[in-house]
Amino acid sequence: MINLLLSIAVGVVVFFLALATRVVHPGLCGLFGVAGAVGAYVLLARRSGKQLEAIMAVAQKEMMARKPERAIEALQNAFSLARWQFGVTSSLHANIGVLLYVQKKFDEAEPHLRKSGSTLLRLWQAQAMLAAILFRQKKYDEMEKTFDGALKGNKSETLLYAVYAWCENARGEKKKAIEILTRGVEENKSDEKLKTLLQRAQNDKRLKLDGWGEQWWQFWLETPPQMMNPQGNMFAGRQRFGRGGYRR
Repeated sequence: MINLLLSIAVGVVVFFLALATRVVHPGLCGLFGVAGAVGAYVLLARRSGKQLEAIMAVAQKEMMARKPERAIEALQNAFSLARWQFGVTSSLHANIGVLLYVQKKFDEAEPHLRKSGSTLLRLWQAQAMLAAILFRQKKYDEMEKTFDGALKGNKSETLLYAVYAWCENARGEKKKAIEILTRGVEENKSDEKLKTLLQRAQNDKRLKLDGWGEQWWQFWLETPPQMMNPQGNMFAGRQRFGRGGYRR
């Protein structure tokens, strides 16, 4: 918000400076003002973006060190940036919500995940996890609304269709599951995993999302297999933070 106000102020100053020179035609002074405002906003937004990336990097480091509590603390400390730039709040809530969710802290995650969808940009992974919570709570109408909202801006995210279909199938809505997967295949014609899942649904077989690996297991809708690394420790996949939320 502050970045926008500063940009408008820059635009106004540029407008009056151009007007005061009496060199520029008065009709063009407005264009100079708009150009100044846009240019200032781009620079200020880029600065805020770099500040957010630095905080995300700290959270990333803490996650790699298997210190999720400290990662969440780092993200919470970044809310001061929210007053400067649009979209920061929803992005932070998405990442915090997903981090809590993958730790199976569903009650703590829910309010953050709900806030992650407060902008026009739907952060699909956070929204899918919110829908999974609603599935557990048997709030199916709200679950469908959440999934559909996430799909509007993320039609290429095949796992989103798969998780949506799995939830519908698990509650006995097999026809809806097939319809969802059919939409997904139509939008992603080259995706073999989604095609295979659709065939299984059409043949009334159990929907297996193993092909998506950790991205699927982190939803905790099924019990994931224990994944071991060569040293015999629990495998900790690489985590990434960003606009789309936490990812392995």
